Amino acid sequence: MKRSLTMVCSLLMAMVLIFTLSPLTMHAETKKAVTVKTHKFMFNSNIKYPQISGMKNKLRQEKINSNFKKLAQQDYKDRKKILKRYDKDRKELGLSKKDYASYEYKTFFTVKYNQNNKVSIVRTKYYYTGGAHGEYYSESYNYNTNSGKEVTLKQNFKTTAAYNNAATCTVNKILADKEKYPLADKNLDLNLTPYYWTNSKSGINLIFQIYEIAPYSSGQIELPMETTCE
Repeated sequence: MKRSLTMVCSLLMAMVLIFTLSPLTMHAETKKAVTVKTHKFMFNSNIKYPQISGMKNKLRQEKINSNFKKLAQQDYKDRKKILKRYDKDRKELGLSKKDYASYEYKTFFTVKYNQNNKVSIVRTKYYYTGGAHGEYYSESYNYNTNSGKEVTLKQNFKTTAAYNNAATCTVNKILADKEKYPLADKNLDLNLTPYYWTNSKSGINLIFQIYEIAPYSSGQIELPMETTCE
């Protein structure tokens, strides 16, 4: 009886500790490095861009936000040009709006990582100007939220040798799987590849554009950066 009572008490104490400590642990793990808000350029929901607050270096934060706004301004202009071109192309073909699919242009972003003094933002542009399907393209912005400096892929590694080894392992693994990645070639340059931070083993995911390593039907492909060759 005493033994059973002791086991019950131990179980209750364990449950109390779990419910007491878990929220604190979860809060520590998910605490955001900065706040990222969505803005619409000229109140146009098709042109969305990020604005960051909470960086320690306010001057760099201001420059980052200014850059995102300038990119959105250019997107807004490009969207107007494409929509204007639609009427011109349609009339030249002698088609009505009902018979000719509307052109489209929009930009949006995703916050992929936002903790441990780092933030990763992936900005995507989608456009359609006729044909079987639209096109889209992504670019990444990775910042140290303490310094406000953008971090290149190579700067995530302690040495150039470590980066070169990881890049070689990653490219070789992609080239080895011709069934999944039939368009990949040996000249694949990861320095030009967008990336974002993750909580995975390698800590980095790469974003390959459509047609870069696989056909359109595969969409953009996200793969982890390999740290060692198998």
